[in-house]
Amino acid sequence: MDIDLHEDDAPAWVELNTPDPEVSARFYGQLFGWTFAGGLGARPQSWVAELGGRPAAAVTATPGARRGSWTTFVKVADAAKAVERIAAAGGSVLTGPQSLGTAGRSAEVADHAGTRFGLWEAGEHHGFGVADEPGAFHGGELITDGVDASAAFYGQVFGWTLGEPYGPLNRRDWRLGGRSVSVLLPRPAAMPAGTPPYWDAYFTVADAARTADTAVRLGATALMPATATGHGVIAVLADPTGAVFTVLAPAH
Repeated sequence: MDIDLHEDDAPAWVELNTPDPEVSARFYGQLFGWTFAGGLGARPQSWVAELGGRPAAAVTATPGARRGSWTTFVKVADAAKAVERIAAAGGSVLTGPQSLGTAGRSAEVADHAGTRFGLWEAGEHHGFGVADEPGAFHGGELITDGVDASAAFYGQVFGWTLGEPYGPLNRRDWRLGGRSVSVLLPRPAAMPAGTPPYWDAYFTVADAARTADTAVRLGATALMPATATGHGVIAVLADPTGAVFTVLAPAH
C-alpha cells in the first residue's frame, strides 16, 4: 500500500546508522528487496532505501561506530517545539534539530530513561511511502523497564495513551486519537539484564521463520526464533553490523 502523508506525533520514518554501508545495503537489498537512491537531504553519506520505487528507510554511514543501529523517527509539526517538550518531560536532545535541505528537519533525542529515538519535521520528504507489504517498515516498539514512567513521558510529549495489556508478555498499544501508532513491551524475562531499553524497528514480511533463516544465511544473528504473538509471528535479528531489528508476519 502506498502512503503519501503521515499524521503528526506518530512514527513515520526509520534510519539505519551503519559502520559499513556496503555490507548493510547488500544485506537488506537481498533480504527485503530494497534498492538505494541518492542521499536524503543532500547528505553524501546517506541513502534512501526504496521498495518498488517508494521510500522505505534511510541508510546512513557512521564511520567509527562499533555497531549499526536502527532509529525510529516520530513526525512532528515543529521540531524545535518538540525538543522543548522532551526536555520539559525529563528527556534530552542528542543532536539537532538540524535542517536536511528541502527534505525537512531532524533531531535525535532520548526519553526520560535515556532510550534513543528521532524526530522528523517534514519538508518535501514526508516519511516512508509504503506500508503493509513485505519489506516495509511496520512500526516501532518501545521495550522499557518502567511502564508508568514511559506512559507519563510519551503522554506529555506526544499525547499518547496506553491500551490494555494483551498476550503472554503484556504488550500494550500506544494510541493517538483512538488509533494504535506503536507498541510498548515491558522488559521480557528472557532479555539479557545488561541490554538497555530500546526502540525496536519492525518490518513486515510474508513468513517470519523463512525470513529469519534467510537473514542468518546472509550473515545476521538470530536473537529470538520465529515466535507467535498477538500481532503475528515475529523473529528478532541482529544484522551483520550488529543492528537489532524485528521481522513480523502479521496475523490475518
